[in-house]
Amino acid sequence: MASSINFLGSYSGIDSATIDAMIEAESGKVVQYTNKQLSITAEKNAWKDINTRLDSLFTKLGTLGEDKTFQSKLATSSDATKVAITAGTDSVASNYSIEVNRLATSNQVTSGEIPLADGKTIKDSLELVGTFTVTSQATSGTAEEKEASIGKFDISIEAKDSLKDIVGKINEKTKESGIQAKIVDNRIIMTDSKMGNRTMTFDGNVTSKAGTVVDNGDMAGVLGFEKDKTYEGGQSAELIVDGIKVTRDSNTITDAVEGLTIDLKGVTETSKPVAIGIKEDTDTTVKAFQDFVDQYNSTLTFVSDQLDVGDPSAEKNKTGALAGDSSLIRLQSSLRSLMTQSVSSGNPDYKNLEAIGISVDRFGAATLDTAKLKTALADDPTAVKKMLFQTTTETPGVDENGAPTTVKTEKEVGMAQKMRALVDTYISDKTGIIVTKSATYDKLSEDITKSIAKFNERLVKKRENYVAMFTRLDTAMMQAESQMAYLQSQFSTEK
Repeated sequence: MASSINFLGSYSGIDSATIDAMIEAESGKVVQYTNKQLSITAEKNAWKDINTRLDSLFTKLGTLGEDKTFQSKLATSSDATKVAITAGTDSVASNYSIEVNRLATSNQVTSGEIPLADGKTIKDSLELVGTFTVTSQATSGTAEEKEASIGKFDISIEAKDSLKDIVGKINEKTKESGIQAKIVDNRIIMTDSKMGNRTMTFDGNVTSKAGTVVDNGDMAGVLGFEKDKTYEGGQSAELIVDGIKVTRDSNTITDAVEGLTIDLKGVTETSKPVAIGIKEDTDTTVKAFQDFVDQYNSTLTFVSDQLDVGDPSAEKNKTGALAGDSSLIRLQSSLRSLMTQSVSSGNPDYKNLEAIGISVDRFGAATLDTAKLKTALADDPTAVKKMLFQTTTETPGVDENGAPTTVKTEKEVGMAQKMRALVDTYISDKTGIIVTKSATYDKLSEDITKSIAKFNERLVKKRENYVAMFTRLDTAMMQAESQMAYLQSQFSTEK
């Protein structure tokens, strides 16, 4: 049978090319499957892009609800080289006069000469064994406050340690001790990271190689410090804010004026205070609204493109990937509706977005009138925010007996809250419409892939059947021709 395939088409005229053409004619279903799969992929990708835009819209809406959006302040200083100001959202718009009499400094102690370091580099071993103790403490405050301010630590010194090693061990404990050390000309300089008037004392023991304490072994003295001497230094910052003297153990002051961080940079000249101005930063608010409007328009435009039906009368009409999708049509309609919805803000002059400068045309596109928005923010910023974010805590209801009562609930009624809730029904990772659709698309695509595989298997079998069938036909025709020739030869012989 294997050799008989060579006769394919020899008698019937139906060869491999003819069979391939027949199979190709029957493979139109595969093209339909493939086109359907491409369409599903296009729809899935369109929803993926919509998800990205909606996620960004969700974020922009959330920004409108942040305190910094409506309460941001702009701080100015007449001389930032002397006083720099940072205004928080809880600061009050006002003007201040600040004089800086002195800056806060830290206590710094420099050791005397260290005989063991003479003639050596900072990396050479001092052949010193023992314990070095450092103690720091504030000089002001109550006895309890002074006790609480004590910082004390020990380091162990080994014979192999160099001056650099000793300083390194001190700095390893800086985070907990607040003391930092450095080396200058083979001397140790100790600096207290805490500012203000503080003390520093040094102690410790030198031990023998056997580990016993050497009589009169003075580790502090060996390292150039006087044992048990109180080294005092550092000072508090002193400034005058609107005539009130303020002293702090820091050049960054956060508790003198509510909401303000005052950074002292230098001492001011006598009778030449620095003028500080705090005012509402409406530019931050306007930008947040503009970002929202831009993202809304971007989202709506993309949605409209995906729903576009084109020109049905055109010969090669091109439609959007999601034309006719009911979920997307509902999203488009809901977004437009929310942009024109009225909300009770407590001020009848501001009951919708148009009242604060956001207008929507007949196609749903929004524009922002910044001047109108700034006017609304200056007039009643609370009403503007309540239009966007407002939660009611009481709604009328009835008890189990049917009697009227007040059921305490929380309901978000602000426009931004409602739009975020709408968007969340689409982009939620677990229950969102988009993630559900994506899973459906994946399943459809998988089913089509399986159908294509099965259909191709059937085509392979059908081709094999065609080959076998037409091979048999050619063989039969060959045999018939052979028999005919034989009969003709017999007839010729009889004559």
